[in-house]
Amino acid sequence: MKIAQVSTHYRPVIGGQEVYIKNLNGILAAEGHHNVVYQLYRGERGDDAVCYPRVLGAARFIAGFESRWLSACIAVTRPKRLFGADAIISHYAIQARPLASVCRKTIILSHGVEWNIEPRNSFDRIREDNARWCLDRYPHVVNDTHYLRHLGIDAEPGKGCFSEIRPRKWFVPNCVDTDHFSPGAGLPEYADKQMILVPRQMVEDRGIHLAIEAFALLAKEDSRAEMCLLGKRWNGASVYLRRLDDMIRDYKLEERVYFRDPVANFEMPAWYRSARVTLIPTIRREGTSLSALESMSCGVATVSTNVVGLADLPTLQCEANAESMAQALRNALADREHIGNEQRATVREVFNMRNWRTSWLNILQATASH
Repeated sequence: MKIAQVSTHYRPVIGGQEVYIKNLNGILAAEGHHNVVYQLYRGERGDDAVCYPRVLGAARFIAGFESRWLSACIAVTRPKRLFGADAIISHYAIQARPLASVCRKTIILSHGVEWNIEPRNSFDRIREDNARWCLDRYPHVVNDTHYLRHLGIDAEPGKGCFSEIRPRKWFVPNCVDTDHFSPGAGLPEYADKQMILVPRQMVEDRGIHLAIEAFALLAKEDSRAEMCLLGKRWNGASVYLRRLDDMIRDYKLEERVYFRDPVANFEMPAWYRSARVTLIPTIRREGTSLSALESMSCGVATVSTNVVGLADLPTLQCEANAESMAQALRNALADREHIGNEQRATVREVFNMRNWRTSWLNILQATASH
C-alpha cells in the first residue's frame, strides 16, 4: 500500500507530533507499506520526506503562516505521489483543503483541538471553521474525545478507545512503548531529591504558570521539594518566559524551581524515573498527552489537569487552578507508589503500541478499500 502524510513538522524530531509520525512510520515500514511525509524543510531530509522550502520569519507576523504555506504549496504542485497514494493522512484539518478531490481516502488526524477559545484571534476562527467543514467530508482519527465533543459529536471521556465512535470517526488515543518507558534507575544527581517534573514546552497553553503557583503553595509545607521545568523555550514566547521568571523571583523560589533544556525522546525514561511525581498542568489545546503516558508507563505517579484530551487519561486529575493542583500534588506525593503502579498497569493494558498498531492498520486498510 502507498501511504502519504502531510505535516508542517516531521524531520528532525522535535516534539509530540513528530514522535507520533516517527512511530507511525515505524509500523508502516514493518508492514511493508511505502510511506512518504510532505513537510516544510527544517534542516534535515530523508528518503521518507519530501520537503517544501520555508519562508523564514513570516510566521512571526502572520498567524498560522506555515500551515497555510504548506497547503498552498500542495495546492499549486499537486504532487502525483501524494494524490495517487492509496491512503493519505493529513495531520490536522487545516492542511486538508487542498486534498478535497481525494477526500474519501484522506484521513484527518487530530492531535487535539488546534485553536484557542480564549483568547481568540482570526486564525483561531479559521481553524475551527475549517475543522467543522471537514467533519462530514473526511474520515477522521482523533486522539481525544474532546475534539469530537467540541464539534458536536457525543463522545464520553475515556470511553471507546480504538473504536469507530461514528461512521468514519475513530478514537485512537496516543500510545507508548511500554517496554522502553518502564521503571528503572533514574539520574544519579536526583537520587536523594524530591523533584517534581514538568516535561512541557514553555508556552502558556501548557500551564507552566499554574505549575509554579501550585508549587509555591506546596513549597511552604515541604522544604525539600523542588520543581524541574524540562522543555523547549520558544523565542516567540519570550514575554511568557519573563512572566515565569518574575513569578519564580516573586515567590522566592530561585533555588527550587529551575529550567532544563529538552532532551531526546529516547532519553526521557531516566528523567521520569528521577521524579517523585510528574505534573502535566495544561490549560488548553492538548490531546492524550504523550508525556503523561510516558511518565505513567515508567511507574511514576502523574498528576494532570482535567481539561481537553487529558480527561481521557488515567492521570490523577485536578482543576486548572493552583489550589486544586497543589492538593493533587500532595495526594500524589503521599501515595505515589500505589498511584504509580495503578497508572502503569492501565497504560500497559490500554495505551500500548500493540493496540495502536492494530487500530491504525485496520483504519488504513478500510480507507484504502473504500
